[in-house]
Amino acid sequence: MWAKNKHDSGFTIVELLIVIVVIAILAAITIVAYNGIQNRSHDTAVRSDIAAFAKKIEMAKIDSPSNTYPSSLTTVTGLSFSKGSYGQDNQSRNLRYCYNSANDSYIFMVMSKSGNLFKSINGVVEPTPYAHGYSICNQIGLVNTNPGSDGFNANAAPQWATWTN
Repeated sequence: MWAKNKHDSGFTIVELLIVIVVIAILAAITIVAYNGIQNRSHDTAVRSDIAAFAKKIEMAKIDSPSNTYPSSLTTVTGLSFSKGSYGQDNQSRNLRYCYNSANDSYIFMVMSKSGNLFKSINGVVEPTPYAHGYSICNQIGLVNTNPGSDGFNANAAPQWATWTN
């Protein structure tokens, strides 16, 4: 008959702690990787939206009797956005549009949910360092112009503008 040794049953506390630590490290790596993938996904959606916006606004310019960009986005129809991919800057805005009639140029700037900022100046889409307020419109020659919240209204009942799809 076999004699049961009390050291033969179960795991030691050290072994259990090692397994828990290994599982925690693997979970942390997975979470970091997932967040990175999710942020890249948001950035890709926002870049795609900006590229589509640039095409639509170029079409609006061609269709305009004066062959100029629209002065506000309410006149541009058919724009759709991946709304879940947009974040808000420190002024609770996610889309900003400035138009300079003196040189017929525009800037469209958006904040991704990842925290990255992208802009389109006259159809050229690129990432940009953080900017808000006057510094956005200054990029196309408008001095002391603070763009409004063109896409998202962060007032008491937050909602997207009616011209967005």
